[in-house]
Amino acid sequence: MLRIEFHELVDSVTMRMEGRFVGDFAEHARMLIARSKVPSSLVVDLSEVSFIDATGEEVLVWFKEVGVKFVADSAYSGDVCNRLQLPLVNGSSSGTQVGRAAVHRRSHADKTRNAARAFLTGEARL
Repeated sequence: MLRIEFHELVDSVTMRMEGRFVGDFAEHARMLIARSKVPSSLVVDLSEVSFIDATGEEVLVWFKEVGVKFVADSAYSGDVCNRLQLPLVNGSSSGTQVGRAAVHRRSHADKTRNAARAFLTGEARL
């Protein structure tokens, strides 16, 4: 399920999405934007989106092509924006922050994997 809310601000319109941006829901969002006069300052807030499938990703790339900017204040939405190279509004998560988190997760996973390997081979020091 996807929930879409529009918020008009003084200098922009924000389309806030919550839930799963997939299939028909994503196509419906594209249709909403395509049929309306897109303001030059449309911002799509992906912070509360929990999952995006291939169709959703295609729609997000189309949003980027028509000039939409994005807000991504969660790790998942930040990763999606980073991977699809979606332009972020100032103050939103940056690819650098997401990148640092990913490096930390990989580093922790590597340490865990190495510790497990040492234990299984009998090289662990207690």
